[in-house]
Amino acid sequence: MPSKGGRVLLITMKPQKKYFFLFLLILSLLVTGFYRDFVFKNINALLQAWDADMDYAMPPSLTFFTNYEYHTLVNIKWVLTIVFSIVYLIISIFTVRLLFNNKKYIRLTVATYAGVLVVSCVFIAIGFVFHHSENMYSLARYLMGMVQSPVLLMIVIPAFKLNENSKVQ
Repeated sequence: MPSKGGRVLLITMKPQKKYFFLFLLILSLLVTGFYRDFVFKNINALLQAWDADMDYAMPPSLTFFTNYEYHTLVNIKWVLTIVFSIVYLIISIFTVRLLFNNKKYIRLTVATYAGVLVVSCVFIAIGFVFHHSENMYSLARYLMGMVQSPVLLMIVIPAFKLNENSKVQ
């Protein structure tokens, strides 16, 4: 149990309430994932259409993207990558707190997300320095895909659970 100054910090929650919040977190993961996919696929399709000098009919909720220039949309994708990464990190923090209520696990979750982000940035930098940006970008993009999905959460939860189980024995 986490403690601070000798006091035990526990969130006591009825199981029904805990399962309800867990359901909301899972639902938020699903909605975020589908929305992220919807936005990025449509922006990518628009950019590909512009590359081929074609028109692309964006869904009504995303038509405002057609008002931007090509390079602005590329930059918007970078911003959206950061935004969705932060959203997934926040959902992961809430999930780890709900399941384990352990500040160390929350810090490890943040460190995991930050570590993958840093490694991705290093790969991009190496690609630019050694003129292999396309290869390194693909690897960095793959890693960032994990940060923008529930994958890292699906790794840390079992790891923390194993840690909890090893303490009991």
